Amino acid sequence: MNSGSWLNPLLEKRCSGTEGCGIFAKADIRKGERLAIFGGRIMAIDDMYGIPAHMQRFTMQIEERFVLGPVSDIPEDTDFFNHSCSPNSGFSGQVFLVAMRDIGAGEEITFDYGMTVSESVGSDMVFSMNCACGSSLCRGTITEDDWKLPEIQDRYRGYFSPYIQEKIDRMNGGPLGTMVGKDTIIPEDKEAGSPV
Repeated sequence: MNSGSWLNPLLEKRCSGTEGCGIFAKADIRKGERLAIFGGRIMAIDDMYGIPAHMQRFTMQIEERFVLGPVSDIPEDTDFFNHSCSPNSGFSGQVFLVAMRDIGAGEEITFDYGMTVSESVGSDMVFSMNCACGSSLCRGTITEDDWKLPEIQDRYRGYFSPYIQEKIDRMNGGPLGTMVGKDTIIPEDKEAGSPV
């Protein structure tokens, strides 16, 4: 059941061999199809300490200092997407989960938590989890620094949460153009001081 989020009707929650419950395809799904829209209560990352311990795992980081938190003490179906180091879904925007490839009926829908999690500067909240996804690419431990790995950046290009993609762009020299101010980019064919 979802009250603040949307789950594609071609998906359902059921028992998973990976971790407790998971989300599975009831029918074939095409690459690019929207799988879920995540909703919730926007909260500062440190406010997670104020929600019940059993619900803290159902938060999703959407910015360096913010998460989507639960709207009640009962998890929604969209809270049960499991992690995989070889996922079949990723992000299109901050809250839209889409298929990264064609997905067959019966497949579990997974995303790599490294697509959304990063260090939250100024917070003592640190993300790290053991992974037993069974993939040949399994990293063993998933951390808030995984987005920095070049192979992860290459594998998930176009499927990171936007705030992570911005961090990757800055780390790798920024988007095409020259940073002039905090939020101003001048295209490569223009010079500072000339009309954009």
